[in-house]
Amino acid sequence: MSRDEIEDLLYQGYQGRRLEEGVRRSGFLQWPEHAVGIDTRSIVIARAMKHAVDGRGDLCCPGPMSPGPALAFGATPLEFLRQLAHRGTSPAAARAGGMSWTDLRRGLIGWDGASGMMTQVLAGAALAFAQRGENRAALVFESERALDTGGWHEGVNFAAARRVPVIVVLVASGSAGVGRVRQIEEVARAYGITAVSIDQDSHAGIFATLRAARRRAAVGGGPTLVALEGATDDRWRSHEEFASWALTEGHVTAGELESIRQAAAAGVDHAFARIVKEPGPEPHDALAAVRIGSPPLRPWTRLKSPRPDGVAEAPMEGPSVN
Repeated sequence: MSRDEIEDLLYQGYQGRRLEEGVRRSGFLQWPEHAVGIDTRSIVIARAMKHAVDGRGDLCCPGPMSPGPALAFGATPLEFLRQLAHRGTSPAAARAGGMSWTDLRRGLIGWDGASGMMTQVLAGAALAFAQRGENRAALVFESERALDTGGWHEGVNFAAARRVPVIVVLVASGSAGVGRVRQIEEVARAYGITAVSIDQDSHAGIFATLRAARRRAAVGGGPTLVALEGATDDRWRSHEEFASWALTEGHVTAGELESIRQAAAAGVDHAFARIVKEPGPEPHDALAAVRIGSPPLRPWTRLKSPRPDGVAEAPMEGPSVN
């Protein structure tokens, strides 16, 4: 793990904690307290991927772990709050629900559809990377409930058969989901792909595991299925332990650590101060194009008839043949 990666994980961990606390204290964000719970392990997993701001990095669907992976891919607290508060300044002008949004420049794919569907989508994107010979991979977070859907198994079967560079993280639903880790390992064995289990591992260990999985996928080693076991009640302890590790083994000084913490807090505080001043969506935004790169095509049922009376013109007669 490089010095920049250590500092990024420290910053994003402090950022995530401040953001979660701010959402819970906020009076204008009508979200259940349990809805925004950032697991720092998801940040570490996402940070192990390849990042870019020009659309040439890896792809990530944060799914139920948003906004943790999104922060690791370069999203800002203000962008997340805009999405959460349905502001007109949000990426989709308040037309997208949930806590995720799409930003192809950074490699973010917003969650949409039934459980298991995004595994199929990201597997297809990963196939495109492989066919183009690009050093890119895809990462998708899914609830463990995806194991019960046919769509998820179709996506994993496709990924395994084509050896596409995709990493699928199945998130346990609290302590009740711990017992399914063995099932996840059996599923991976059935499809002939690699499986790893992450519990309360150190941040450095998680990072090394995912970096190895990403490297293996990018060179044609196939997908990896990650079982992310349920977080403990003290979810932030792992980040505190990582901060202690950074001081002793990561060559980060106490002064630098405090500067990182203050910078993260200042950025989140600025986002909360600004979001209350930003407007909601304009009515005409609902009619704006949602497709990228070209205006939407009108359905054929709304196209004008080629003749005013609605009768198609008769075909032209060809030359007579003697």
